[in-house]
Amino acid sequence: MSGLGGFSLNLGDNANKKRSMFDTTTSGPSLNLPSFSFSQSTQPASQPASLASNQNPTQTNSGGLNLPSLNSFSAQQNQSQAQAPAQSTQQKPGEAIKESPAYFNTLLERGKKRSHRDTKLGSDLNARLGRLPGISLGLADLTRRAQEIGGRGSRPGTPDRAGQNQGHHILAGSGVQPWKALREFQQSTTSEAPIYVPPLDSFDPDNAKYIQGLQDRGREAMIQESLDRVNREVDEYIEESLAINFDEQRQRIMEHFGLIPKENQQDSDPNSGSFGRSTRRTPNGLKDSTPSGMRSMFGRSGLEKSLIGTPGTATSTTNFFGDQAAGNASIFVRGAEDRFLRDKEQQFAEKVKQLNHARDRRQAYPILNAFVEVEDKASGQEPQQVRQSYYALREIVGEGATRLTGTEDGIVKERQYASAYLDESPRSAKALQLRKRIVDGSRRYLEKLFFDHLVEIVNKNPKESQPGGQPDVLNRVAAYVRLRGARKDLAQDDQELQQFNGEFSWALIFYLLRCGFVDEAASYVSKNENLKSADPRFVTYMSAYSRSPDRRLDRRLQEMINGEYQQRSRYGPDNSIDPYRMACYKIIGRCDLTRRNLDIPHGVDDFIWLQFALAREVDRSEEMSADAFGLEQICETVEEIGQKHFQKGNESGGGYGTFFFMQILAGMFEKAVTYLHSLAPVSAIHFAIALAFYGLLRISDAAVAGNELLTFTTTQQPQLNFVPLIAYYTPPFRTADPLAAVHYLILISLNADLPGTLGSIQTNYCHETLRQLCLETREYALLLGDMKADGERIPGVIEKLGRLIQLDTHQDFLRAVTTQAAALADERGQISDAVLLYHLSEDYEAVIQIFNRALADAVTIDLGDSPLELLPLKPRSTSQNGTGEASVDTGSSLSLVSTTDVLQLSLHFGQLYSRHGNIWNLISSKTRTTFGALRDLCQARRKLEAQNSNVYTSVIDDIAGLDIFPLKANGSIPAIRSSATTFASLDPLLARAAGSALLWCLICISNSRESIESGAWDYGRSKEESKTQLNNMAKDLMVFAGMVRYRLPSKVFDMLAQAGGEVGAY
Repeated sequence: MSGLGGFSLNLGDNANKKRSMFDTTTSGPSLNLPSFSFSQSTQPASQPASLASNQNPTQTNSGGLNLPSLNSFSAQQNQSQAQAPAQSTQQKPGEAIKESPAYFNTLLERGKKRSHRDTKLGSDLNARLGRLPGISLGLADLTRRAQEIGGRGSRPGTPDRAGQNQGHHILAGSGVQPWKALREFQQSTTSEAPIYVPPLDSFDPDNAKYIQGLQDRGREAMIQESLDRVNREVDEYIEESLAINFDEQRQRIMEHFGLIPKENQQDSDPNSGSFGRSTRRTPNGLKDSTPSGMRSMFGRSGLEKSLIGTPGTATSTTNFFGDQAAGNASIFVRGAEDRFLRDKEQQFAEKVKQLNHARDRRQAYPILNAFVEVEDKASGQEPQQVRQSYYALREIVGEGATRLTGTEDGIVKERQYASAYLDESPRSAKALQLRKRIVDGSRRYLEKLFFDHLVEIVNKNPKESQPGGQPDVLNRVAAYVRLRGARKDLAQDDQELQQFNGEFSWALIFYLLRCGFVDEAASYVSKNENLKSADPRFVTYMSAYSRSPDRRLDRRLQEMINGEYQQRSRYGPDNSIDPYRMACYKIIGRCDLTRRNLDIPHGVDDFIWLQFALAREVDRSEEMSADAFGLEQICETVEEIGQKHFQKGNESGGGYGTFFFMQILAGMFEKAVTYLHSLAPVSAIHFAIALAFYGLLRISDAAVAGNELLTFTTTQQPQLNFVPLIAYYTPPFRTADPLAAVHYLILISLNADLPGTLGSIQTNYCHETLRQLCLETREYALLLGDMKADGERIPGVIEKLGRLIQLDTHQDFLRAVTTQAAALADERGQISDAVLLYHLSEDYEAVIQIFNRALADAVTIDLGDSPLELLPLKPRSTSQNGTGEASVDTGSSLSLVSTTDVLQLSLHFGQLYSRHGNIWNLISSKTRTTFGALRDLCQARRKLEAQNSNVYTSVIDDIAGLDIFPLKANGSIPAIRSSATTFASLDPLLARAAGSALLWCLICISNSRESIESGAWDYGRSKEESKTQLNNMAKDLMVFAGMVRYRLPSKVFDMLAQAGGEVGAY
């Protein structure tokens, strides 16, 4: 192989192989050592004279490759033959000599060819390598040198990597010893760092010093822990504050106040606030993923999110659902100057109140008639199609016969169509009947709407119409046709109309059908002899169409009329057939359903009417596939029209009303409300209420739908997010008129009859929104009820309407609304609200416990500080007086105890409960004892704060009457120890307040001693006796304090030690 430095290394592997070709007589093992030669010469060796005695000429190529010498082979062969002549088979010398020249001649020729080919290429390299000295090493020397080189390349424990030696040489050349530095580094890392061991405290036999040391170390540990906690909280606050994106924050603030349109958000974070996402975490460090609206009302989670939003005009359904179009409109519409909109909202609120009262009395209420009255009176910007939609829906549900009162059969009842509309099977009988009702009702209203328009035009143009005769249907329609004929707009200029006796008979028949007068059209055809003679078959078609209740021809007549229609439309000359004649054929025979339009001048209403006139809702098994055209196909047509002409953001003026009207006619109620909400939210919300009242809405779960108004079920059925649609409508007015807000929130329970768990979820949402409304407005006396001074209960508005929210009994109402609202008020620290709510829920134990906590807080406040003040209760307003303002019945109920003093409020409730033994006995004795003791301590504090010199002994006597402290022990250690033992069993609230009371006693003792020394007060005994008694009291109190020092706050004990020194207790 080619060696390093231009030297050539010749191994003997090839020589061993060649030897086997010569030495075939050797049977024993032989050691064949390779010969190594390092040659400096580049000239070929001389040719030997004999192959048997000399070496084979070695050919040296340009690369320095030297073939192995044959001398070793011949020597080894002769030696093996001399050692074992008997064991080997002798071979004739001529055989080897005959084979050897051929083989070596071949090698020689190959070497010559290679030499001639590479001579020029290797001449330069050999010239450079020829200047290097030659080296001759044996196998052992080479092995040793290789091991030395490998040892320098790697050390034990270090990886052998390429290029490492070069780096070592570079460092060594720079004066760096890498292995020495590595060794020192390893020694520095393996050596252990010194560990600081604090010196152990030497044992001190003085117990006082030992205890003092324990206290000092404990105090230092507490201070350090407090500092660490404060630093941690400050760091968290700084991180939270600095993490705010101010551009995003400004955007959210402007969106909140309606200054800019709110952008659509794909996700909703329940922890996000009005101005941005909150980064605060729950106490356990993890964000709570449970929807707050459905969590337990007794826990902290209920405070995190509101289902009704924040009060104010900036909060509305358009902001909640992120509707950009409505957000733009709200800048001008929701302003304070929009008097018309406020009047409209007030009128709607009054109608909703009437609706709930009628529901509570189980009376029918024509909600569509009531709401359309408001729309007619309001002179807003809504187009007339919104009002027409109310009338169309009234025609569909059949509300025209409903009276304001009465429960007789035949009237439309609440949720009457819910089961049929929510039926998941489209082939069921109920679903088929409802679809048929929608198709027929929409067609009838379009026909009535057109007839009213026809009569109005005829009455306005009597000269051109020439009605004449009796004002019956036929004469009015004929007058309308004459008016259109006189104005030359019955048909296009190139169309020819057929006349009989000067009348456009086919046009007259068409408009009779257009107005819905099928029987009148059949009568006119049967009496018109000219028409009979011109088209005798049409009389048969018309008569059969009029007699059919479903407006369908039998199979034979259907095939006949289709054949005639196809023949005339295909083979008739252009403009030679009366277009009204073809229109009558299309309507009666439902011909060519793939082309559902007219060749006569018509408007949008005419086109929509034609769709409903051709539609039939029958069993699919009874109808051919070519004749299948029903409500589903009409919905597809309306969807196509909306995508082409009514895309969101392209509405101009009141054009959106047309598309909304078409959606209502087609029974696309959820999509219609969603579309209208983006342009007229007030009208859309009340339209949704009317639909939900009759059960014509699919409702989604608010927790699943989030901020999306329209979602879809797994079967791609649209559903409306009804809960926030109603709840977020109330913020602008619920603070000023909470009663109206209650009536709106009660409507959420309209969907309580939904199948599965969705109905109960809607009921829970209703209860939750009412609870949040009560806590927000604090109108507990008005909404939840009140109690007179004599104990008589006054029911609130929610309790009166409890049946509407699935609360049939008083206990259900207390459990569902009042008790949980009281728990939330108590959780928020609203003491007066919680007291009243627990009192209304008849949980008197909780009332006294709240008073105990409030009195304990009032007692533990330092002397001289501002006392604890409560938020006063709102008075209960009664009926409106003549001036339009709510009158207040002064002194008639507990809610009129508008006091901020917790002591005064506790005294009032204590007197009330003590007069009613049945209430007082429901409270545990321990709670009553604690209540009385804390109330007496609070009264003693009031006396002490008066700073009157003659109250000190009275305060001492009041506190001594509680039998908490050993004020009458007179130095008896057993008595003091007994008081300390009793102190351990006190209520925690009373024990917390006892520390302050103990300090008061020492203050009173000190001031009493000063009064005795100054002679300002005569105690009825000698001064020395009085001072001795006071000193004994002080000493007994200090001994008592020492026994219970670990049950007292450290602050109180330090103040006691100072006051005891001033008194002279030690």
